[in-house]
Amino acid sequence: MSRGQSGQILIILVATLLLGGGGFAAGVVLTGKPVSALKKETLAMVEERNRRENVEAVFKRWDKDVERIDASREKNRKAMLALMRRHDARSAEFDKIYAESDAIEAQAFDAGLDMRFALREQLSAEEWRRLFAPPQRKP
Repeated sequence: MSRGQSGQILIILVATLLLGGGGFAAGVVLTGKPVSALKKETLAMVEERNRRENVEAVFKRWDKDVERIDASREKNRKAMLALMRRHDARSAEFDKIYAESDAIEAQAFDAGLDMRFALREQLSAEEWRRLFAPPQRKP
C-alpha cells in the first residue's frame, strides 16, 4: 500500500467517524443546515395541506435515500477494514474499494441535490429565500 493510499484510507475512516458519513453530513454540506432543521423550518412556512404533503414526501424520499446509501457505506467500510487486516492485500483490492467509496459518495450528493431541487419546486421564491437567507455580515 502506497503512502497516498494510506492517506486516502485515513480520510475515509476519519470522515466516516466524525461525520457519520450519512445524510446529516450531506444535508449540511448541500444546504448549510442539518436536514432535521431544514424540515422543521420548511414545514413551519408551508401551511397549505397539498404543498405540505409534497414537502413531507420530499423528506421521506430523502430518508429512504439516506438509509440505502448509509447501508452501502457501512458495507464498504467493513470491506475496507477487512482488507486492512489482511497482510497479503494487493493495491488493486484497495483501488476497488476506493472506487466503490467514490461511487457511493457520488450517489449521496446526487440524492442530496435531488432533495434540494425537489424541495425548491415546492416552495415559492420568497419561502426559498427565507429558508436559505444569506448570512448576515458583521459590522
